[in-house]
Amino acid sequence: MAGTPQVQDASDKCNVPPQVSYAVYLFDSERLVRVAKEVNGNSEDVNQHSIDDTLGFDLLTSPLMPDQEHKLRLFLVRRLHKGAIYTGTGNFSGMDFSLSENAIAPSPAICYYILLPCQHSTTLQAMICLLASTETNLEVFRPELTQFCEMLAAHIPCVKEKPLPVSASARLMTWYSICVQYVGRVLRALGSNISSLLQLAQRSGHIVGGVGVDQMLVDDTERFLEACAMSECLPPAQSPTGEVTTLQKTDRQTYVVEDVECNAYCSEWTRHLLDLGHNSEPWRLRRVLEAFKLKTIKDMNMLKRLLKQSEMDHYSLYRAYSFLWQSGNSDVLLRQAKLEGTSAPDIIAALEEHFRYIGAECAPATV
Repeated sequence: MAGTPQVQDASDKCNVPPQVSYAVYLFDSERLVRVAKEVNGNSEDVNQHSIDDTLGFDLLTSPLMPDQEHKLRLFLVRRLHKGAIYTGTGNFSGMDFSLSENAIAPSPAICYYILLPCQHSTTLQAMICLLASTETNLEVFRPELTQFCEMLAAHIPCVKEKPLPVSASARLMTWYSICVQYVGRVLRALGSNISSLLQLAQRSGHIVGGVGVDQMLVDDTERFLEACAMSECLPPAQSPTGEVTTLQKTDRQTYVVEDVECNAYCSEWTRHLLDLGHNSEPWRLRRVLEAFKLKTIKDMNMLKRLLKQSEMDHYSLYRAYSFLWQSGNSDVLLRQAKLEGTSAPDIIAALEEHFRYIGAECAPATV
């Protein structure tokens, strides 16, 4: 199999893994400028130019076949000549080669590539490329891929003769498992208890592992929380301070999030995830998390408008009450409204008191 390591751990054997690969370069912008002047920016000349480090790239590691790596490197050079690559900003592009050996219907590769600064160097940068088959829909996992590459770049030596540390190489070889397949693993481990994670995510919470909980699962649950957390969509001053809770192992097959009770809203979204199942394509599960986050933000904005109107209109107060009742998420929405402090506190207090009295947090959610 040409340059396409199969990333698959024991927990991901339910499905045939997609073909994936990677390439990491040290990039010298000054050297590339010199080459550009030599070939006058002509694509044909660039194609005919030596494929070694004279193109400004030093290959650190890649399992790609030489012809695939050559095509990838030339693609990157052309993008740089066009000024289409910015440091710190990841991009996706389709490749003109496939990672699959299927000669009948080869799936073209899609590449996520990002240019990041190297530590202790003013001229060298790290170009990290993560490749997979098109059907993986890598675009859905942009935040995870960016975070992974930023962490990896911190361990890339700024000397081309120096190899990648063993820990960095191991993570690079399993990038697809780390960045993409985590949602399925969390759903498999927690099942219906994943509703507590959704509840915790709305509070910008974090998780630590209890006795006997594997660190890989803790990392997966943290990544899950980051994927559907609200903090990135809220102004810093309005983002709640995240609480820390513990992931406990109750027996060999069951995990629970300690001291987190979920409401009807989170239970409804949990059913969406369970209906897909942990064997579903990872991008489908990831889109549910994104939809959960966006729906919550939308509801927060709706409540904010209703509370503002309620200061002058009693009917709007009733509409706010009805909206909260139907949402099944009144506790979280009212908490965020208090943090923002943009509405009359007496109105929020009156709504909170009424919901405590009637127990509306148990009302069915409408998603």
